[in-house]
Amino acid sequence: MIKLTRPQLDMIIAHAREGFPHEICGILSGQNGQVETVHEATNVAPNPRIRFSMDPKDILRITDEIDDGGRELLGFYHSHCHTQAYPSPTDVADWPGRWYPDALAFICSLMDEERPLLRAFHIAEDGQIEEAQIEIVEGSV
Repeated sequence: MIKLTRPQLDMIIAHAREGFPHEICGILSGQNGQVETVHEATNVAPNPRIRFSMDPKDILRITDEIDDGGRELLGFYHSHCHTQAYPSPTDVADWPGRWYPDALAFICSLMDEERPLLRAFHIAEDGQIEEAQIEIVEGSV
């Protein structure tokens, strides 16, 4: 179970909408399964309409911030502009979380513009996918 506040969920959705029609990406950090910070990153993929590749400089900067703040890297997020909130074969093959085995893959789908959807998954090294529960809690960013 991972916990996000409504403002954090809104930040991820807003980031996805701002990047549309390109996929966006970022990292979530916190403690004990509670997201504390949404870190936006730059998508440097050659074709950002259909895939994401997080800028390595952003990963380094953000992971340093997480370490300096005494938090954990809880997951990586990105958007799917026209498809469901489920890891694609490309997402599984290019999963940046393989260096962070406990990190979740968060996918924000804008397939239904009126009802964006955020889901989270464990992606195992062997490519197995298991959904993780997200709880939206009251609170502020």
